[in-house]
Amino acid sequence: MKLVMTFTNRFMAAGLGALYLAGPAYSQQEKGRDLVQFKKAAYTIDKHVATLYKRKKLKVPKVVDDATFLRRSFLLAAGRIPTLEEARMFLEIEDTNKREMLAGYLMSKKNDGYRSTMVNWVSDLLRLTDNFDNGQAAPYVEFVHNAMKDNMSWDQFAKRLIGSKGSGWDDNNGAVGYFIRDKGMPLDNLSNTMRIFTGERMECAQCHDSPFNKWERMDFYELAAFTNGQGEINRGPWNSVWREVRDAKEERTEFGRLVDWLGDNVHYFTLAGGGKGRIKLPSDYQYKDGDPGEMIGGKTHFGKRIRSSDRRDDETARDDFAKWMVGENNVNFTSVIVNRMWKRIMGKGIYEPVDDYKAADKTITPDLMDYLIRLMRDDLQYDLRAFQHVLLLTRNFQFEANPEAFEAGMPQAFNGRQIERMSAEQVWDSLITLTAGNPDQLPKRKFSNTVYYGGKAVLVGQKTMSQLSREVLAIEKPGEYKSYVNQLLSDIKSGNGSASKKDMMAMRSLGRPGPASGMARASELSAPAPNGHLLRMFGSSDRDLIDSSTREPNMSQVLSIMNGHVEKMVVSNKSSAAYKALEAGTTDRDKVRFLYYSILSRSPTDDEMTILMRDVIDGSQESYQNLTSALIATHEFIFVQ
Repeated sequence: MKLVMTFTNRFMAAGLGALYLAGPAYSQQEKGRDLVQFKKAAYTIDKHVATLYKRKKLKVPKVVDDATFLRRSFLLAAGRIPTLEEARMFLEIEDTNKREMLAGYLMSKKNDGYRSTMVNWVSDLLRLTDNFDNGQAAPYVEFVHNAMKDNMSWDQFAKRLIGSKGSGWDDNNGAVGYFIRDKGMPLDNLSNTMRIFTGERMECAQCHDSPFNKWERMDFYELAAFTNGQGEINRGPWNSVWREVRDAKEERTEFGRLVDWLGDNVHYFTLAGGGKGRIKLPSDYQYKDGDPGEMIGGKTHFGKRIRSSDRRDDETARDDFAKWMVGENNVNFTSVIVNRMWKRIMGKGIYEPVDDYKAADKTITPDLMDYLIRLMRDDLQYDLRAFQHVLLLTRNFQFEANPEAFEAGMPQAFNGRQIERMSAEQVWDSLITLTAGNPDQLPKRKFSNTVYYGGKAVLVGQKTMSQLSREVLAIEKPGEYKSYVNQLLSDIKSGNGSASKKDMMAMRSLGRPGPASGMARASELSAPAPNGHLLRMFGSSDRDLIDSSTREPNMSQVLSIMNGHVEKMVVSNKSSAAYKALEAGTTDRDKVRFLYYSILSRSPTDDEMTILMRDVIDGSQESYQNLTSALIATHEFIFVQ
């Protein structure tokens, strides 16, 4: 039976927020924006799309039903299916504004689902891992998590990464990890930077003029000059001490292991200087515009162009490069993030691939692209949460797929989301939802600044990693370095017993993959997930390449659904949240309906209910377990429409 309560009142009764009661919607204190502005922007987008349909002489598609909208919205904006309570709240209430209210609920600052799914997205983009080739990357991971939690604007995020320098262990300086991730490969790092933030594919130009686009080898090195000179802070004393250790073949002594650890966990996680702004052409440089080994200065090639001198090292080159990257004249930067966000919500970018920049006048909808760029840059100031909120309010987001439109050449970006399998993270987080209820209420990953050595918490209450890093990096002479290591070794040996139980428990979270049970959202687990984990079975990224996740099917996925993780986590787990549906219903028909709400986010059809009541459900726990197993094994559960 449908409830008579209004959607807003039900929101209040469920304790899920009163963000939209009085009209202003989106955390009004944030830059003075509200729902009215978002709806106006969404309407403008839809007008441009309608113009495109008119030009193609096609009817604008119908919108999807409530159940499809509900599931689509949750999976895209929160990275999971709705809980039983959230599904009932939406499906059983009659309110003409409930779709825009749902969008507001999902994009509310209080809803942690957005943060979690954005952590997954940006981590794949940056190839974020828990550890570098040498040493731990916890402060870098923490920086990304906090940036998504605080909704850091995309331009500020890019500036923090590209302009970073110093020690990664300094307070709030984890962004240094962006360059440490590609330690020893500064040219590859530049290629990744240009691809991620400007949509320019420059990999080929590292070695030769690109045959596929406008980039020449000289162009590449002029850009590489800005980030050239990625040394480590005060590595000299360490090098001298390590050379003595190695020459004496004492690498495996207590002293040698600690020196090695300091190199990997302190010096490795540092970035000296601010970028030279100049670079030598390689010895095999083959073109007439430069000589092998010639020193050249930095130069940008679009936007408001900047240069660096080729006659002296610069200390602000990376910072200058970062400012150029996010400058208002660099339309590439805005266009690419607009296109990436459009693909996140609509399923396909306005141009594809999303990281292969096209000027607005080269797209199928130049006026719309120009408008979206202005919206992102000028009106929303690179607020990705606000931009996606606007897209969720559009009719374009609600479109049903229309085969006739495809036949007439209408791009998928404007023709409704096509059916596709959930991402690995969506699968995992949805199963966690069925197991534990709202996964956003589960423990979050924690980061610690305590020293973790030899697999144990050490110096707890005595010295943090930040303090240790500052002390080590201040040492200027090899002799002083040796004395420091000996004293540190002595402190480690004698200090463990003095730590309180509380301190030791807090320490165990350093760079660790979240709750020991693994019952947490994908964003809170180790990255990349280990081989054999359900996330890897369903194609999560190994974080070696940009956006390298896959949705390709394989047999291990089928086996996992039939009798693996799903059986253990949900079907045979009598305390799983999915079975809360049985407690919520007073009749077998109610219980079946609520189980459908929990798993498929819809009511059963009349035919489905008739068959189930006649042939499957007999009131026993086993019959409901069989139904649960069957529903999770359907294509409808594993696919996003």
